This record gives sequence, C-alpha cells and structure tokens, in this order.
Amino acid sequence: MSRKNELAIMCAFITGAALLATGCSKKTGRDSSSAPIYVGTSFPMTGTIAADGKLIIDAIQLAVDETNSTGGITGRKIQLQSEDDGADPSTAAAVANKFASDKKIISVITSYNSSCGLAQIPVYKSVGLPAISPVTTSPAITGISPYYYRTCNSDAFGGIICAEFCQKLGMKNVYILYENDDYGVAIEKVYEDHIKSLGMTVSGVDSFIYGQTKDFSTIITKVRNSKADGIMFIGLVTELGLLMNQSGGFSCPVFADDGCYSPALISENGAAVEKVYSLGPFSVDDPDPKVHKFVNDYEAKFNGSEPSLWSALAYDAAMTLFEAMKSCKAIDRESVNTAMQNVNYEGITGLNKFVNGDVQKHYSVFQVQNGKWVKVQQ
Repeated sequence: MSRKNELAIMCAFITGAALLATGCSKKTGRDSSSAPIYVGTSFPMTGTIAADGKLIIDAIQLAVDETNSTGGITGRKIQLQSEDDGADPSTAAAVANKFASDKKIISVITSYNSSCGLAQIPVYKSVGLPAISPVTTSPAITGISPYYYRTCNSDAFGGIICAEFCQKLGMKNVYILYENDDYGVAIEKVYEDHIKSLGMTVSGVDSFIYGQTKDFSTIITKVRNSKADGIMFIGLVTELGLLMNQSGGFSCPVFADDGCYSPALISENGAAVEKVYSLGPFSVDDPDPKVHKFVNDYEAKFNGSEPSLWSALAYDAAMTLFEAMKSCKAIDRESVNTAMQNVNYEGITGLNKFVNGDVQKHYSVFQVQNGKWVKVQQ
C-alpha cells in the first residue's frame, strides 16, 4: 500500500471517529444519540390537591407515551423524572435545585401553584434550564425569565375575563373571596379594578389561607349580611368545597376562577356545588376531533377517569415542549430554550405561542348542572 493511500485511510478513520464523538449525523447535522431525553416534573403528588396533581402527571405521561410510540424525538425516547413538590414553595425550590444540578435533565414541566413557580424560576434561570407550566397564573411571572413559559393565561388576563363574565351574569354588587397568596392576591386586584371600571361595586372582600382555613362560618355570615347579588371566589377546589358545604348554598350566583374548573370539585362535593360557575379554555364535550381523541385516549389509559382543564393544559405543555425539541439539531438546554421561544403549536386548549413566556387563550363559562360541567357562555 502506498504512503498516499495509508494517509487517506487514516484521515477517513479520524473523520468517522470525530463524527461519532460529536453524536451528529454527517448527513443531517442532527443529534443522533439514542440515549433517553430526560424531562423533570414538579407537581403536588401528596396533600390536599394531590388529585389535581395526578390529573396533570397522567396527562403528561399520555403525551410522553404518544410521542415515544411515534419514534420519540429524532429516535430518542422521552423519560420523565417526577418529583413531589407538595404544593410547598420550600419543597419546590429544593426540587428545582435537584433538577438544575442534574445535567441529564434537559427541560422541566412544572408547578401547580404560582408560589411554587416563583420559588423555582430563579433556580432554572441561573442554570439556563427551560421550564414550562400548565397552571401557574400569577401576573408576577410574565417576563420574569427567558427560560420560563406557561400554557395557561396569566391572571392579568384571566381576572379581566372573570369580571366581564360576572357582568354578563347580571352581577352588580359583588362579594370577593380570595386565597391569600401570590395566586389569589394577584387575580383579586385585577378583578376588583376591572369590575369597578365596568360600573359594578364591591360589597365586601375577605381572604382565606390555602390548606389552613377550615371554618368559613364567619365569612359566610358576612357575605349574607352584605346583600351581595354575586360572589366571586378566587382559590382552589378544596376551599370552595368547604365554603359551599358549610353554607348550604347561596341565594346569589357563585362564580369561581379557573382554579376550580375541575371534575374533582364535583366528585368531592356533589350537590353542594350545584349551579357554581367557572371558566376555562377546554371542555370534554368539545366536538373538535383533536380534543375528542385526547379525551378518549385519556379515559382509555386511566380507567375512565375524565381529564380536567389542568390535564388539558398539561398535555399541551408537554406536546408544545416536544414540538420545540423536534426542531432542534442538538437536544440540550439552550437549544431547546431557543426553540421554545419560536414554537407555534395549536393544541387542544388553543394556540401555544409565547410572548414574554405567556399565551392568551379564549375562555368559556361553565356551570355545574346535574353533577356535570356544562358550557353556558362562549
């Protein structure tokens, strides 16, 4: 063999080895690793809202299974690493630090509570770890980090929608009850300001503590004495259930923000929540084929369990993330984050396209009628 041929063979060998080392296909320039793509999740899996946490995790798993069954992301399978944040900001921060230090975690789907999201965001930002939430609605989150996204509306938008729907229901003098934390305080201010701008009045305002307030009797008495013609409840399923059970119902309409638009409200409280109103961008009865498929697939996979609004938003969060990943030449944190900033994914709850990390989706009003959420206003 000539010296020239020996050099040619050696160069070819070195070039091939270099391509293998980088994990890239010479033909496509794309990541050709076969290792799993690890995605973290941080939601309450224990505690008073564990039922909603399960609905969320189940929906994310459905999205993972569907994606993996069709080849994954450029041939790589998605694998979840799920952690329980207990709806506690301190625990959520510890989970965020765990994900941040684990280099194999490429992205995170995270946070039921806005307070937990706000505890995690600085951690993710510090290491450039992209995160997406289906539930955190606090206006304080808008634009707070170039690494944080959400598939739910901000309360800056949701509070306005709530006020306008309350006006359409004929409310003129409203009593406001809100959860005294980042989530409740933010939406209460937006809501109160907007109903006043619409010419409505506030007959009273009271707050309660998530997970701690068990006795609503004093609040119930104050609401009844106020002569309000409507109640705006800003909080979650457990506390609304306590309010409605202890009151035996009110003579005026009760409108709850989207934190209460869940099948769990009905399954846990039955007739006590009959006629309660809420709102959201998703209905299990939507005739859209994409929604119909999601509902059927979810119920088939999880023993007939009905998906909630949070299930739908979580499914969209996962599918939006995976859609972004599919456009990446290399699956790493920074590449995925860049792709998230440019993603445009039409999901089952509407368009997932981010401006300062936010979306704006159309909401409809639902009422509990005969033990089922029924759409009453588009």
